[in-house]
Amino acid sequence: MLSNCHEVKYAKVNRTMKDGNKEEFECPMAIDFYNKIMGGVDFADQMANVYGLDQKSCKWWKKVFFRLLMSAVVNSWIAYCELKH
Repeated sequence: MLSNCHEVKYAKVNRTMKDGNKEEFECPMAIDFYNKIMGGVDFADQMANVYGLDQKSCKWWKKVFFRLLMSAVVNSWIAYCELKH
């Protein structure tokens, strides 16, 4: 992994093993930072991919349109949930 904003240092992270035990590992700072900030993006992608709108016989511009539409729907749902609280 290449990064120009992180030094070559390691951070201590806790990982849960398959049997439920937690162990401490060393992880590069760039990967630790990536794992901390990517939660929202991964969640939005996961929510957008619930509905399979991808069709093989669909033209490319329709795929782009539906992907942007699903992103707008997910973003509006997240904004609604934030404003509701």
